[in-house]
Amino acid sequence: MITKNMKKNFFGKALILAATALMALACTKDNTQKKVAVLLPDANTIDRWATDKANLETVMGKYGFQTTFYIAPETAAGAEKQVEQLREALRAGAKYIVLTAIDYQKINESGLLEQYPDVKVVCHDRFVLDNSRIAYISSTDTKEIGRMQAMFLLNHFHSSGAATMTIEFLEGPETDINAKDYFEGAMELLKKYIDNNQLVVKSGKKTYAQVKADSWDTADGRKAMQDRLTSYGLGERPDMILAAIDNLAQGAIEALEEAGITDMPVITGQDNTAMAQSNIKHGKQAMTIDKNLQDMAYNTGLIVNNLVSHSPIQTSQSISGIPVLYSKITLMTVDSY
Repeated sequence: MITKNMKKNFFGKALILAATALMALACTKDNTQKKVAVLLPDANTIDRWATDKANLETVMGKYGFQTTFYIAPETAAGAEKQVEQLREALRAGAKYIVLTAIDYQKINESGLLEQYPDVKVVCHDRFVLDNSRIAYISSTDTKEIGRMQAMFLLNHFHSSGAATMTIEFLEGPETDINAKDYFEGAMELLKKYIDNNQLVVKSGKKTYAQVKADSWDTADGRKAMQDRLTSYGLGERPDMILAAIDNLAQGAIEALEEAGITDMPVITGQDNTAMAQSNIKHGKQAMTIDKNLQDMAYNTGLIVNNLVSHSPIQTSQSISGIPVLYSKITLMTVDSY
Protein backbone atom coordinates (compact mmCIF):
# COMPACT_ATOMS: atom_id res chain seq x y z
CA MET A 1 0.00 0.00 0.00
CA ILE A 2 1.41 3.41 -1.07
CA THR A 3 0.79 5.99 1.58
CA LYS A 4 0.51 9.74 1.15
CA ASN A 5 3.93 10.22 2.75
CA MET A 6 5.50 7.67 0.39
CA LYS A 7 4.07 9.55 -2.59
CA LYS A 8 5.37 12.80 -1.18
CA ASN A 9 8.88 11.34 -0.67
CA PHE A 10 8.85 9.81 -4.16
CA PHE A 11 7.89 13.05 -5.88
CA GLY A 12 10.32 15.00 -3.71
CA LYS A 13 13.19 12.74 -4.72
CA ALA A 14 12.09 12.93 -8.34
CA LEU A 15 12.17 16.71 -8.21
CA ILE A 16 15.64 16.65 -6.62
CA LEU A 17 16.93 14.25 -9.30
CA ALA A 18 15.43 16.40 -12.05
CA ALA A 19 16.96 19.55 -10.60
CA THR A 20 20.32 17.83 -10.25
CA ALA A 21 20.15 16.66 -13.86
CA LEU A 22 19.31 20.17 -15.04
CA MET A 23 22.18 21.61 -13.02
CA ALA A 24 24.56 19.02 -14.46
CA LEU A 25 23.32 19.81 -17.95
CA ALA A 26 23.76 23.52 -17.30
CA CYS A 27 27.28 22.94 -15.95
CA THR A 28 28.15 20.76 -18.94
CA LYS A 29 26.87 23.44 -21.30
CA ASP A 30 28.73 26.12 -19.34
CA ASN A 31 31.95 24.08 -19.40
CA THR A 32 31.55 23.45 -23.13
CA GLN A 33 31.09 27.17 -23.69
CA LYS A 34 34.33 27.80 -21.80
CA LYS A 35 36.50 25.51 -23.96
CA VAL A 36 39.27 27.66 -25.38
CA ALA A 37 42.10 26.61 -27.70
CA VAL A 38 45.21 28.79 -27.90
CA LEU A 39 47.47 28.30 -30.92
CA LEU A 40 50.93 29.89 -30.71
CA PRO A 41 54.34 29.60 -32.38
CA ASP A 42 57.10 28.08 -30.27
CA ALA A 43 59.92 30.23 -28.88
CA ASN A 44 62.73 28.76 -30.98
CA THR A 45 62.70 31.65 -33.48
CA ILE A 46 61.29 34.51 -31.39
CA ASP A 47 61.80 34.34 -27.61
CA ARG A 48 58.71 36.35 -26.75
CA TRP A 49 56.27 33.53 -27.53
CA ALA A 50 57.28 31.79 -24.30
CA THR A 51 56.25 34.95 -22.42
CA ASP A 52 52.98 35.16 -24.34
CA LYS A 53 52.18 31.54 -23.45
CA ALA A 54 52.89 32.10 -19.75
CA ASN A 55 50.82 35.31 -19.69
CA LEU A 56 47.90 33.70 -21.51
CA GLU A 57 47.98 30.68 -19.17
CA THR A 58 47.67 33.05 -16.21
CA VAL A 59 44.86 35.13 -17.72
CA MET A 60 42.83 32.18 -19.01
CA GLY A 61 43.19 30.47 -15.64
CA LYS A 62 41.85 33.53 -13.83
CA TYR A 63 38.77 33.51 -16.04
CA GLY A 64 38.26 29.80 -15.38
CA PHE A 65 38.44 28.73 -19.02
CA GLN A 66 39.19 25.15 -20.01
CA THR A 67 42.21 26.05 -22.09
CA THR A 68 44.27 23.79 -24.32
CA PHE A 69 47.52 25.16 -25.75
CA TYR A 70 48.86 24.09 -29.12
CA ILE A 71 52.45 25.05 -29.99
CA ALA A 72 54.13 24.69 -33.39
CA PRO A 73 57.53 25.73 -34.83
CA GLU A 74 57.68 28.97 -36.77
CA THR A 75 58.64 27.21 -40.00
CA ALA A 76 56.90 26.09 -43.19
CA ALA A 77 56.39 22.64 -41.64
CA GLY A 78 55.20 24.33 -38.45
CA ALA A 79 52.59 26.28 -40.41
CA GLU A 80 51.22 23.00 -41.76
CA LYS A 81 51.27 21.54 -38.26
CA GLN A 82 49.35 24.53 -36.93
CA VAL A 83 46.59 23.91 -39.45
CA GLU A 84 46.34 20.33 -38.16
CA GLN A 85 46.29 21.63 -34.59
CA LEU A 86 43.44 23.96 -35.50
CA ARG A 87 41.53 21.04 -37.00
CA GLU A 88 42.13 19.01 -33.82
CA ALA A 89 40.98 21.87 -31.56
CA LEU A 90 37.79 22.39 -33.54
CA ARG A 91 36.97 18.69 -33.58
CA ALA A 92 37.58 18.55 -29.82
CA GLY A 93 34.79 21.09 -29.35
CA ALA A 94 36.67 24.33 -28.69
CA LYS A 95 34.17 27.18 -28.87
CA TYR A 96 36.79 29.93 -28.80
CA ILE A 97 40.06 30.01 -30.70
CA VAL A 98 42.93 32.33 -29.79
CA LEU A 99 45.21 32.30 -32.81
CA THR A 100 48.68 33.60 -33.54
CA ALA A 101 49.08 32.43 -37.11
CA ILE A 102 52.45 31.14 -38.26
CA ASP A 103 51.25 31.55 -41.83
CA TYR A 104 47.88 33.28 -42.11
CA GLN A 105 47.56 32.21 -45.76
CA LYS A 106 47.68 28.52 -44.74
CA ILE A 107 44.90 29.15 -42.22
CA ASN A 108 42.76 30.72 -44.94
CA GLU A 109 43.52 28.00 -47.48
CA SER A 110 42.44 25.28 -45.02
CA GLY A 111 38.87 26.63 -44.90
CA LEU A 112 38.56 25.26 -41.36
CA LEU A 113 37.17 28.40 -39.76
CA GLU A 114 34.36 28.53 -42.30
CA GLN A 115 33.37 24.97 -41.39
CA TYR A 116 32.64 25.99 -37.78
CA PRO A 117 30.63 29.22 -38.03
CA ASP A 118 29.61 29.16 -34.35
CA VAL A 119 33.22 29.22 -33.13
CA LYS A 120 34.61 32.64 -32.22
CA VAL A 121 38.17 33.42 -33.35
CA VAL A 122 40.38 36.01 -31.67
CA CYS A 123 43.70 36.92 -33.28
CA HIS A 124 46.49 37.41 -30.75
CA ASP A 125 49.23 39.78 -31.97
CA ARG A 126 49.05 38.70 -35.63
CA PHE A 127 46.09 39.52 -37.82
CA VAL A 128 44.66 36.96 -40.23
CA LEU A 129 43.95 38.97 -43.38
CA ASP A 130 40.97 38.37 -45.70
CA ASN A 131 39.01 36.14 -43.34
CA SER A 132 35.49 37.12 -42.27
CA ARG A 133 35.54 34.55 -39.45
CA ILE A 134 37.78 36.70 -37.24
CA ALA A 135 35.72 38.16 -34.39
CA TYR A 136 38.32 40.37 -32.66
CA ILE A 137 42.00 41.22 -32.67
CA SER A 138 44.24 41.76 -29.65
CA SER A 139 47.47 43.32 -30.84
CA THR A 140 49.66 46.41 -31.01
CA ASP A 141 49.34 49.16 -33.59
CA THR A 142 51.75 47.66 -36.10
CA LYS A 143 51.90 50.69 -38.39
CA GLU A 144 52.55 52.92 -35.40
CA ILE A 145 55.52 50.71 -34.51
CA GLY A 146 56.93 51.29 -37.99
CA ARG A 147 56.33 55.02 -37.63
CA MET A 148 58.08 55.07 -34.23
CA GLN A 149 61.12 53.32 -35.70
CA ALA A 150 61.17 55.72 -38.67
CA MET A 151 60.80 58.79 -36.45
CA PHE A 152 63.70 57.62 -34.31
CA LEU A 153 65.91 57.42 -37.42
CA LEU A 154 64.68 60.79 -38.71
CA ASN A 155 65.45 62.42 -35.37
CA HIS A 156 68.98 61.04 -35.64
CA PHE A 157 69.26 62.30 -39.22
CA HIS A 158 68.07 65.81 -38.40
CA SER A 159 70.17 66.12 -35.24
CA SER A 160 73.32 65.04 -37.12
CA GLY A 161 73.23 68.06 -39.40
CA ALA A 162 74.14 65.85 -42.37
CA ALA A 163 72.73 66.72 -45.78
CA THR A 164 72.31 63.05 -46.69
CA MET A 165 72.56 59.66 -45.03
CA THR A 166 72.40 56.07 -46.25
CA ILE A 167 69.72 53.69 -45.03
CA GLU A 168 68.77 50.03 -45.57
CA PHE A 169 65.70 48.00 -44.64
CA LEU A 170 65.33 44.54 -43.05
CA GLU A 171 61.72 43.36 -42.86
CA GLY A 172 59.94 40.12 -42.01
CA PRO A 173 58.23 37.43 -44.11
CA GLU A 174 54.98 37.82 -45.99
CA THR A 175 53.49 34.90 -44.01
CA ASP A 176 53.10 37.44 -41.16
CA ILE A 177 50.89 40.32 -42.31
CA ASN A 178 52.35 42.45 -39.50
CA ALA A 179 55.67 42.57 -41.36
CA LYS A 180 54.24 44.55 -44.25
CA ASP A 181 52.41 46.84 -41.82
CA TYR A 182 55.67 47.71 -40.03
CA PHE A 183 57.25 48.61 -43.37
CA GLU A 184 54.29 50.65 -44.60
CA GLY A 185 54.12 52.57 -41.32
CA ALA A 186 57.82 53.44 -41.57
CA MET A 187 57.59 54.45 -45.22
CA GLU A 188 54.78 56.89 -44.43
CA LEU A 189 57.51 59.04 -42.88
CA LEU A 190 60.64 58.00 -44.80
CA LYS A 191 59.46 57.95 -48.41
CA LYS A 192 59.68 61.68 -49.07
CA TYR A 193 63.25 61.75 -47.72
CA ILE A 194 64.16 58.86 -50.01
CA ASP A 195 62.44 60.49 -52.98
CA ASN A 196 64.34 63.74 -52.26
CA ASN A 197 67.67 61.82 -52.04
CA GLN A 198 68.18 62.96 -48.47
CA LEU A 199 68.11 59.30 -47.43
CA VAL A 200 69.96 57.14 -49.93
CA VAL A 201 69.23 53.41 -50.29
CA LYS A 202 72.45 52.25 -51.97
CA SER A 203 71.15 48.71 -52.46
CA GLY A 204 68.17 50.11 -54.37
CA LYS A 205 65.85 47.89 -52.31
CA LYS A 206 62.99 50.18 -51.36
CA THR A 207 59.79 48.11 -51.63
CA TYR A 208 58.47 45.51 -49.21
CA ALA A 209 58.83 42.80 -51.87
CA GLN A 210 62.53 43.68 -52.12
CA VAL A 211 63.32 43.88 -48.40
CA LYS A 212 61.25 41.05 -46.88
CA ALA A 213 63.23 38.20 -45.32
CA ASP A 214 62.37 34.52 -45.62
CA SER A 215 61.56 34.37 -41.91
CA TRP A 216 61.98 36.28 -38.64
CA ASP A 217 65.03 34.15 -37.82
CA THR A 218 68.32 35.85 -37.00
CA ALA A 219 70.06 33.82 -39.72
CA ASP A 220 67.77 35.33 -42.35
CA GLY A 221 68.46 38.80 -41.00
CA ARG A 222 72.20 38.11 -41.31
CA LYS A 223 71.75 36.88 -44.89
CA ALA A 224 69.71 39.97 -45.81
CA MET A 225 72.35 42.29 -44.33
CA GLN A 226 75.11 40.47 -46.19
CA ASP A 227 73.16 41.11 -49.36
CA ARG A 228 72.82 44.84 -48.62
CA LEU A 229 76.55 45.17 -47.89
CA THR A 230 77.43 44.08 -51.44
CA SER A 231 76.33 47.58 -52.49
CA TYR A 232 78.97 49.16 -50.20
CA GLY A 233 82.74 49.32 -50.49
CA LEU A 234 85.17 47.44 -48.27
CA GLY A 235 84.77 48.62 -44.69
CA GLU A 236 81.74 50.72 -45.57
CA ARG A 237 78.28 50.35 -44.09
CA PRO A 238 74.95 52.23 -44.17
CA ASP A 239 74.44 55.04 -41.68
CA MET A 240 71.09 53.63 -40.54
CA ILE A 241 69.30 50.29 -40.68
CA LEU A 242 65.58 49.96 -40.13
CA ALA A 243 65.33 46.41 -38.75
CA ALA A 244 61.73 45.47 -37.98
CA ILE A 245 62.48 43.30 -34.93
CA ASP A 246 65.37 42.49 -32.61
CA ASN A 247 66.12 39.19 -34.35
CA LEU A 248 66.74 40.98 -37.65
CA ALA A 249 68.78 43.64 -35.83
CA GLN A 250 70.94 40.87 -34.35
CA GLY A 251 71.37 39.36 -37.81
CA ALA A 252 72.49 42.75 -39.14
CA ILE A 253 74.99 43.14 -36.29
CA GLU A 254 76.45 39.70 -36.98
CA ALA A 255 76.83 40.43 -40.71
CA LEU A 256 78.46 43.80 -40.00
CA GLU A 257 80.89 42.29 -37.49
CA GLU A 258 81.78 39.53 -39.96
CA ALA A 259 82.58 42.30 -42.47
CA GLY A 260 85.02 43.79 -39.94
CA ILE A 261 82.83 46.73 -38.99
CA THR A 262 83.00 47.77 -35.33
CA ASP A 263 81.34 51.20 -35.56
CA MET A 264 77.70 50.14 -35.82
CA PRO A 265 75.04 52.05 -37.77
CA VAL A 266 71.94 53.32 -36.00
CA ILE A 267 69.84 50.12 -35.88
CA THR A 268 66.20 49.85 -34.81
CA GLY A 269 64.39 46.86 -33.34
CA GLN A 270 61.23 45.59 -31.67
CA ASP A 271 60.31 43.13 -28.90
CA ASN A 272 62.69 44.34 -26.17
CA THR A 273 64.43 40.97 -25.98
CA ALA A 274 67.29 40.27 -23.56
CA MET A 275 69.56 40.08 -26.60
CA ALA A 276 68.47 43.56 -27.74
CA GLN A 277 68.90 44.99 -24.26
CA SER A 278 72.48 43.73 -24.24
CA ASN A 279 73.11 45.10 -27.74
CA ILE A 280 71.74 48.50 -26.75
CA LYS A 281 73.83 48.64 -23.57
CA HIS A 282 76.95 47.82 -25.63
CA GLY A 283 76.21 50.38 -28.34
CA LYS A 284 75.42 47.87 -31.08
CA GLN A 285 71.69 48.62 -31.39
CA ALA A 286 70.15 52.04 -30.90
CA MET A 287 66.59 51.24 -29.84
CA THR A 288 63.87 48.67 -29.51
CA ILE A 289 60.13 48.81 -28.91
CA ASP A 290 58.57 47.10 -25.94
CA LYS A 291 55.16 45.56 -26.66
CA ASN A 292 53.46 45.20 -23.31
CA LEU A 293 52.85 41.45 -23.53
CA GLN A 294 51.05 41.30 -20.19
CA ASP A 295 48.66 43.98 -21.39
CA MET A 296 48.13 42.14 -24.68
CA ALA A 297 47.35 38.86 -22.89
CA TYR A 298 44.93 40.69 -20.59
CA ASN A 299 43.16 42.17 -23.63
CA THR A 300 42.95 38.75 -25.27
CA GLY A 301 41.46 37.19 -22.13
CA LEU A 302 39.03 40.09 -21.72
CA ILE A 303 37.79 39.65 -25.30
CA VAL A 304 37.24 35.91 -24.85
CA ASN A 305 35.48 36.41 -21.52
CA ASN A 306 33.15 39.02 -22.98
CA LEU A 307 32.37 36.76 -25.92
CA VAL A 308 31.55 33.92 -23.51
CA SER A 309 29.28 36.16 -21.42
CA HIS A 310 27.82 37.97 -24.46
CA SER A 311 28.99 41.28 -23.00
CA PRO A 312 29.85 44.28 -25.17
CA ILE A 313 33.53 44.98 -25.85
CA GLN A 314 34.43 48.65 -25.97
CA THR A 315 36.79 49.38 -28.85
CA SER A 316 36.99 52.42 -31.11
CA GLN A 317 39.47 51.02 -33.65
CA SER A 318 39.47 48.31 -36.28
CA ILE A 319 41.70 46.55 -38.80
CA SER A 320 39.98 45.77 -42.10
CA GLY A 321 36.65 46.16 -40.32
CA ILE A 322 37.56 43.80 -37.44
CA PRO A 323 37.46 45.45 -33.98
CA VAL A 324 40.85 45.57 -32.26
CA LEU A 325 42.16 46.22 -28.76
CA TYR A 326 45.68 47.68 -28.84
CA SER A 327 48.20 47.16 -26.08
CA LYS A 328 50.73 49.82 -25.11
CA ILE A 329 54.03 50.23 -26.97
CA THR A 330 57.10 51.94 -25.49
CA LEU A 331 60.30 53.16 -27.15
CA MET A 332 63.36 51.83 -25.32
CA THR A 333 66.90 53.22 -25.61
CA VAL A 334 70.07 52.93 -23.53
CA ASP A 335 68.54 55.39 -21.04
CA SER A 336 65.65 52.97 -20.42
CA TYR A 337 67.80 50.35 -18.67
